[in-house]
Amino acid sequence: MQHPLTALAPEYTSLLARMVITREAAVTATAKKLIGFIDLGRYKAGCDATGVPQIVAAASFEREAASNFRLSPAQGDPWDRVSVHVPRGEGPFQNWSGAQIRAYRIDHLDAVGAPNWSWERSCYEEELFNGFGPRNHCKHTGYLWAGTNIYAGGKYPADGVWDPNAEDEQLGVIPMMYRIMQLRPDLALPSAFPAAVASIAPPAPPAPPPIGLHNAGALQAAFNALGANPQLTVDHSYGRETRRAVEAFQQAVGLIIDGLAGPATWAAINANLKQS
Repeated sequence: MQHPLTALAPEYTSLLARMVITREAAVTATAKKLIGFIDLGRYKAGCDATGVPQIVAAASFEREAASNFRLSPAQGDPWDRVSVHVPRGEGPFQNWSGAQIRAYRIDHLDAVGAPNWSWERSCYEEELFNGFGPRNHCKHTGYLWAGTNIYAGGKYPADGVWDPNAEDEQLGVIPMMYRIMQLRPDLALPSAFPAAVASIAPPAPPAPPPIGLHNAGALQAAFNALGANPQLTVDHSYGRETRRAVEAFQQAVGLIIDGLAGPATWAAINANLKQS
């Protein structure tokens, strides 16, 4: 099965080249704050251990937890006690770096490899972490693009609830990363940022989720029928919890653990459903 990144990379490249920051003051202020955390060494130990670039770690944790270092990147629970949200039972950790390393390993970000963190790969991993649901509504996700011309509204204000008129008031991870790179070139990703193109036309709608990340609603319902605990929200968005459920199932039935619901995984799911 072709890796979904292969299918999505050209789209990401095009969007990155067309991106214009629309919330300049907020993006610049946030980037400066995140650079301050980087210079304090907040991310260094965890990033050195996993190969995840500090620019990715900083923007992602700002988006997820407003850079609250009392919380774990894995699920937002305090890292100094056992987690109660999925993934449950994690911790306590000795420090935030320990929680950071564990979180990245849960989602296999450490498997990417430091030299392989391109801008397209960053887009893919961050969209996968949050979920591909907006694509089902022909919208580019605010998780990546809020604060730029690529984002045109729409979000999930609650689990399983899509509001096409809602505005994502947070900043997307990509404009934060881009401004950090501009202010501190030494923190840039290993790959160059795509060359800008001059275009006033709005970006094309996103492609549907590719094979391995599609049919999320059916997948979530199938896992619930098989006794998923906790039950998954059937929101048709392939994100972190669905991916983790896929990985747990693949491990249980002896498949390659990649978190992608390809033909072999679906065949095993259907076989188990017939037996249940």
